[in-house]
Amino acid sequence: MDPVAIGVAVGTALISKLTKGLMEKAADPEKVANSVNWLFSAVSHFFKIRKKEIPRDEPIPAPPENTALEKPPAEITEADIDKKTAAVERIVKSLPNEAATQTGGKIRLASLDDFTAEQLAAEIDSLMTQTSTYLGNLRFEEEKAAQYGGLVLAPPIVMNTIRIQREEIAKRVLRLNDNIEKLYGVSAPNLDTLVTVAKSRS
Repeated sequence: MDPVAIGVAVGTALISKLTKGLMEKAADPEKVANSVNWLFSAVSHFFKIRKKEIPRDEPIPAPPENTALEKPPAEITEADIDKKTAAVERIVKSLPNEAATQTGGKIRLASLDDFTAEQLAAEIDSLMTQTSTYLGNLRFEEEKAAQYGGLVLAPPIVMNTIRIQREEIAKRVLRLNDNIEKLYGVSAPNLDTLVTVAKSRS
């Protein structure tokens, strides 16, 4: 299971689709995308250490800074949404290149006893599998919606199922972030709003 591929899928299937909702909640979609990139890069780093592909003390860059907008923009135009969505998609699609070129940094894997490390590894494996499953379900439901002419024209049951899949993915991202914090002592910022926005019916 490739954390980088799952990270790209989360960015394109979740963040880019929730751009407007994030902006309405005073969250910058680009910052959320950067945080998701960092999170899945950290998961990839942890997996490589577990497989002994890289040394245990190999560092990774620190996560992005935690910066939130004070309030939502007074007006959000379609042009603003399109511009932010395009920026988000550029950011998330850069994840494979970023992961390959990330060297140096200030963050290292914490010293954990074997039992704790194995528990966290099992939890992360499970969360990655669940995220992948929900992403597959979401793609299937979005294809169904497309057959009706898009989300707006899809029956309520399809729209609700899409909303539920998005919410479940967002919840898994937050739980993954908690586990990474236990492993590295830091977590990706600006992700709390994802669940709230994914839950909303807009």
